[in-house]
Amino acid sequence: MFQQSIALITLLLSFSLGIYSVLPALNHSYPLALGKELWPYLCLIPVFGFGFRLSHRSLRRQYLRLGIATLLAVLMATPWLQWVGMPKLGSHPDGLRVMSYNIWTQNSDYAAIQQSIQQENPDILFLTEINLSVMDEIKNRLDYPYHQHSKLGSNAIFSRYPLLSVTAEYPNVTDHGLNFSLVAQVQMPQELLTVIGIHPPIPLTRSSFAVRNQQFERIAPFIEKISNRVIVMGDFNTSPWSPYFSQFLQAADLSSVTQGQGIWATWSYESTFPHLLAKIPIDHIASRGFDGIEAWVGQANGSDHRPIVAVLRPV
Repeated sequence: MFQQSIALITLLLSFSLGIYSVLPALNHSYPLALGKELWPYLCLIPVFGFGFRLSHRSLRRQYLRLGIATLLAVLMATPWLQWVGMPKLGSHPDGLRVMSYNIWTQNSDYAAIQQSIQQENPDILFLTEINLSVMDEIKNRLDYPYHQHSKLGSNAIFSRYPLLSVTAEYPNVTDHGLNFSLVAQVQMPQELLTVIGIHPPIPLTRSSFAVRNQQFERIAPFIEKISNRVIVMGDFNTSPWSPYFSQFLQAADLSSVTQGQGIWATWSYESTFPHLLAKIPIDHIASRGFDGIEAWVGQANGSDHRPIVAVLRPV
């Protein structure tokens, strides 16, 4: 009786998740939309239900329910399985190396931050949650000839190539009066490259959820109109399974560099409960005009984020 109850409960929960996953109104509505941010964790329910049925002989004989449980487990896993790839072994390939790193406002271990960055040795580096005093400390520790901090935000860019301009290109997309984006024109050896760093708010409340999505909607048309090659990276505060993430990529005409490169969780690496349990990829690198050769994560080193690193080649 106990086994039957567990199997039935997991089947009903899995069926409810199936309805939730296919109804746009539920996928886009707060707070239900937050479930998409943690989709792999929700997938554990149908996977557990399927495994539970397989492990008990009496439940395996219920062929119809076993078939439904199998189908639901596959359907639930599909949205995130498409992001899974096999990480490449060996040395990293040559190409333009870019890195995005949320160093965390509470992280005062500058030596550790320096180590995280120098270990990956990016050509172009975007940092967020970095104030002016930390900027002065970090830029003295790093060997980058070009760097700029946003005037109305907590973002910064470091580059081995000349920065022709660094602006908050879309000033009316703000969060509490601060620009969430940083737009840099980088002079590469053969061409001009646009690099955009973004850091929208954490979508935990109804208002911040709306602001995050509004910022995606407003900056996407600006990015779509950029004629040269473009790289967009940062702490998106959204997982790749969120419908707002895919809508942003489509509207901005971008491709995710990390898709197919493995599910690289970048948050949260704070050593307190429940952060020890929450591990999701919310830092991303997307591009247009590049082929993502490889992507991986670096070391957190005092931050609650791991940096995301990618090697790009023009196409």
